[in-house]
Amino acid sequence: MIFKTLLDIDGFKNPIFLWVSIPIVLLLIAEWVARPHGVVTVSTGEALADMRASGLEWLRKIPPVLRALGLLLLVIALARPMSGMKPRIENAEVRDIMLAVDLSGSMTANDFRDERGSPINRLFVTQLAVLDFIQSRKAEESAKFGLDRVGLLYYASYAWIQTPLTLDYSLLEHDLSIAEIDLNSDKHNQTAIGSALGLALSNLLKSEAESKVIVLLTDGINNAGQLDPITAANLAKDYGVRVYTIGAGAVEGNRFGGQSPIDEKAMQEIADITGAKYYRATDLETLSEAYREINELETTEIELGESYDFDEAFMPFALVGGFCVLVSIFSRRKWFEAVP
Repeated sequence: MIFKTLLDIDGFKNPIFLWVSIPIVLLLIAEWVARPHGVVTVSTGEALADMRASGLEWLRKIPPVLRALGLLLLVIALARPMSGMKPRIENAEVRDIMLAVDLSGSMTANDFRDERGSPINRLFVTQLAVLDFIQSRKAEESAKFGLDRVGLLYYASYAWIQTPLTLDYSLLEHDLSIAEIDLNSDKHNQTAIGSALGLALSNLLKSEAESKVIVLLTDGINNAGQLDPITAANLAKDYGVRVYTIGAGAVEGNRFGGQSPIDEKAMQEIADITGAKYYRATDLETLSEAYREINELETTEIELGESYDFDEAFMPFALVGGFCVLVSIFSRRKWFEAVP
């Protein structure tokens, strides 16, 4: 079984352990050629001479040889031999994305409804939709990392990077969960859409990814900052960055100032200029759907490289090696105990 497994081995996952086999092989050779332990050699005396069974001295070599051989097999098992290796080319759809989220005071308006019909504010609904967007880029729900680099940008009276482009989605989820709006702070009393686009664009330009995307959500109009949103959109177009825009807010009146004063014409123009799309979200479902559609639209397939499928082949070595060590210990204590 061991010899067949050796012939089938295509490589080792932890080959560094094989270096340990060198002193063990030397020990194995030494144990075989050395004089058996406990043998007394005398020049005279028939009684002492009869203690040695003629031609059976080699039996005393069995325990140390088995011990060395067992250790050698266990070392090979630690090196994780692999068999049946087959090459596999892996591809993945990746991109660099900046998520720009409006944190102006109007995002506290309770004009969305949950499944029970209870009012919930725009920021909470946005957090749910963005969280779903982030999690959808994971290979598995429990995974910490994703293939796309995603960054999180907040803006109100000015824009700031909350989370730089990263593959650590647990960090993104944490930073998204702690977003808050202080209605008593001047930081949150205006909406700098142009500044948000400019800051997102400047971060994406440092990226080497071929596909670069900005997803900007707002519930208002640009009334702060030095950069005009249309100018920022034209800059994005020049650098091949698409800007998807989302207008969030219910269409019916509410006690926070009636219908959402979204500059839909500007949002549509920004999307058109950059070859993207504008979405109008009036409830949780349409907002989540907007992010899901963007998620499906923006993909770029790249080749991650060649990897291999293989079968683990360490078990026969571990079993036989362990057996040899146990037999060595037992046989030495039972039959080959050295005479002092």
